[in-house]
Amino acid sequence: MFKKIVIFFMLSLMFIGVASAVENTNFTAPDDFEDVGDGVYVLYDSLKNPDLILSVVSYTEHDADDYITNDTENNYTVFKGENNTYNFVDGSTGEKGTFELIEVDGVKFIVDFAKRGIGDETDFNETFNRLMEFNQLNSVNATKWV
Repeated sequence: MFKKIVIFFMLSLMFIGVASAVENTNFTAPDDFEDVGDGVYVLYDSLKNPDLILSVVSYTEHDADDYITNDTENNYTVFKGENNTYNFVDGSTGEKGTFELIEVDGVKFIVDFAKRGIGDETDFNETFNRLMEFNQLNSVNATKWV
C-alpha cells in the first residue's frame, strides 16, 4: 500500500509540474492588445468592439485537427501560408486569420490571430504581420505543423 501511495505522489508532482509550466509561460502580446485571461488578448476598435483576437492555447492533437482540417459543413477553410503559418476563413463565426504552431521549453502552443469580419478573403496581411510581431516580441518561430 505504501508503495502505491509513493508512486501516486510522484506522479502527482510530475503532472503538477507540467501543468504549472504551461500556466506560467507568459507570452507578450503587442502593446495595443488587452489581456482578457486564459491566453486570450483582444484589440478593440474605436467603438470598443473586438477587432483582432489573439489566442494562445496549449497544443493537443484534437485542437490541431480542428485548426488544420477544412470543414465545408461549418464553412471553415484553411490553407498553408508563409513561414510555417496557416490562414483560415471561418464563415460560421465571420472571422479570418492566421495561426501557427510554436514550441517553448518543449511545450507546444497554437498561436492564432483572428480578425472579425471576413472582408477580402485573400488579404491576410494584418493577421500575418501581427503573428510575426508576436513571434519577435516572444523570440519564437513557427515550427513545422505535425
